[in-house]
Amino acid sequence: MTKRNPSCRARAIVLGGPALALLFILYVLVNGSGARLLFAVWFWAVLWTFLAALAGALWRAYRGDRSAFAGYELPEGDGDRFDWATRTGRYAWRRDDEEGELHAHDDFSGHGPIT
Repeated sequence: MTKRNPSCRARAIVLGGPALALLFILYVLVNGSGARLLFAVWFWAVLWTFLAALAGALWRAYRGDRSAFAGYELPEGDGDRFDWATRTGRYAWRRDDEEGELHAHDDFSGHGPIT
């Protein structure tokens, strides 16, 4: 099944929580009271957004459109990974330093890999 964009009604349901929280902020700025509740209002707005988006994706998956869950691939390795057990990769100089091979022929011991 092809991936369809969510309808305006679905977007309004998902973004309804933050919209109401913004209206509450305007009320607090105009009225000057209720600032103690800002954290709670935003907490429930974020929770509403998450749950509404998850429910929408699950509903679409139930109806046969599983692209929200299967349309992505995990990213490939970026080359910065290394094995901590063998200390290979860009930190291999530490293994050489511990074994004494890094500064075996230098008169400046203990200055790190750059000297």
